[in-house]
Amino acid sequence: MNSKRTTIVFLSVVALLVLGLAIIITWPFLKPFAFAIILAVVFYPVHERMLLATRRRNGLSALFSTLLVLVLFGVPSFIITTLAANEAVSAAHYLSRRSAEEGGLALFATKTAAPLLHYIGRWVDLSKYDFYTVVSDNAQKASGLMVSFGADVLSNLAKFTIDALITFVILFFLFREGKDWAYRAGRLIPLTPAQVSRLYRNISDTIVANVYGILSVGVAQGLLTGIAMKIVGMPSSLLLGLGAGFCSIIPVVGSSLVWAPVGIYLLISGLIWQGVFLLIWGVVVISSADNIIRPWVVGGRVELHPMVLLFFILGGVEAFGFIGLFLGPVVASVLAALFEILREELSTPVAGQSSPSGL
Repeated sequence: MNSKRTTIVFLSVVALLVLGLAIIITWPFLKPFAFAIILAVVFYPVHERMLLATRRRNGLSALFSTLLVLVLFGVPSFIITTLAANEAVSAAHYLSRRSAEEGGLALFATKTAAPLLHYIGRWVDLSKYDFYTVVSDNAQKASGLMVSFGADVLSNLAKFTIDALITFVILFFLFREGKDWAYRAGRLIPLTPAQVSRLYRNISDTIVANVYGILSVGVAQGLLTGIAMKIVGMPSSLLLGLGAGFCSIIPVVGSSLVWAPVGIYLLISGLIWQGVFLLIWGVVVISSADNIIRPWVVGGRVELHPMVLLFFILGGVEAFGFIGLFLGPVVASVLAALFEILREELSTPVAGQSSPSGL
């Protein structure tokens, strides 16, 4: 007869091996699963209301909740995509018309940069540089990059659609059975129910806070960028504002990927006050929105130092891409909670033992 300890060791080793295989098999679905968890956590209060409305019919309420999330994301995405496509077409027609009027894209770019080159030529001898050839070569490279980018977008569209479908299928099951799964997982952890509840609460609060922070900063910076583009008279201000809103999720650089190149373009084009205004507006107003809004939205739920959050966000993005924006802060929050629980356990005397006298 094998001892119980041998049986436990054997089962543990086999379980770890099978778990490793399971991770390898399911790794391609990590991102859809992670997005489904984020959506389930954020919209679970809505699902609880749906449960009440359907008289606790779990499957039906999960279906309605999933469809509601799909509509909330699908309809705005369709509208934004349509508006952005129209703006992009208008911008392309504008550039095509202007370049045709000037005798081609390279000549158009050269004439556009002429005021800046004339200004620089007062101090630097530019006669030995053939800027037309440089611009023409770069224009051809840019055209090739645009074609390659378009091909990449089309090739990734099918994968994005499949990932989206998987995400909403997982979301349905999380709404229907996620609470029971979380309870069962908590029972496997050698912690008290209160400690498990604290870990779950930290994870939930961190996810919700990051979602609210990302959305609020994106909306604010998109609006501020669009307003500035309208003031300086840039065409396609709506498209540029949407681009700034989406770029706001990129750590460190954020929406400056949109307003900084446009400001430099205005300066090169000889529109001095417009370029200076846009760059100052971007540095002072648009960038400050992140520093004001995000701590205000996130700070009430996540008790972590902003520097710690920044490093975990950057590291999460580096390791996992976009999903790292959420995974990094969650790991930091759980780690802080675990250290706090460990500190409490170490400071609590073991049952049946008293603290040393004098302490």
